[in-house]
Amino acid sequence: MVRSVRRTSAACVATLPLAIVLTGCVSTQQIAARARLVSARVLASQGPTQVERANSDVAVGRAALIRTRTGTAIVVPLRNHSSSVVTDLPISVGVRTTSGDRLYLNRSANLDYFESHVAAIGPRAVTTWVFTTDRRVRGGRPFVRVGFPQLHPSTGTTLPRIDVSPRAGGSAGASVEVSIANRSEIPQYRLQVYAVAVRAGRAVGAGRAEITHLGTNATATLSITLLGVAQGVVLRLIALPTIFS
Repeated sequence: MVRSVRRTSAACVATLPLAIVLTGCVSTQQIAARARLVSARVLASQGPTQVERANSDVAVGRAALIRTRTGTAIVVPLRNHSSSVVTDLPISVGVRTTSGDRLYLNRSANLDYFESHVAAIGPRAVTTWVFTTDRRVRGGRPFVRVGFPQLHPSTGTTLPRIDVSPRAGGSAGASVEVSIANRSEIPQYRLQVYAVAVRAGRAVGAGRAEITHLGTNATATLSITLLGVAQGVVLRLIALPTIFS
């Protein structure tokens, strides 16, 4: 669940991904490239995603499977071993059943694009990706496979800086209030935000949300609903940029 509370921005603010206003701060080529990327992601989400060959540049840590009465979350630590930014990485997640079969949770067509893709990882960097579903999963262990991107929007060595922090007194039950700040001159569309609740070094709760649009040098607040344990934990917050130039 996402609830935008406040959003401010400096000049050069775009409004909608496919209806971007030229303000003189960016070129028409940049605007067109951003619109093409958004459209390509929409098109890609209309088909199924299943990773068959693992990307050796991206190491997958030990995934955590969080089961609740209202849904399931999988928390995936990732490390980029390459010296370049990697973006739009397809990712398959699921559960190995007691019979040894693989139950895919994010393979279907018409899923949200970022339910089957990692937006970005910086060079030699680590991050965390979170998948959530209202489907209840029984038994088994999680499996994860990260593949090679079909889209190549970025080949640079830096990502836009996005800061995310908890709001003082902003937690209530299974929800956490967070503040997001775009510290770059690059507007973000469908910015991905993850929250992971950690206890004794283990992920015991997780949630995901997105901000439809966050302009250049803009701030916003949102609420993330956690699956799993939300009290007596250390909260890790991750914001992955989705537009890179």
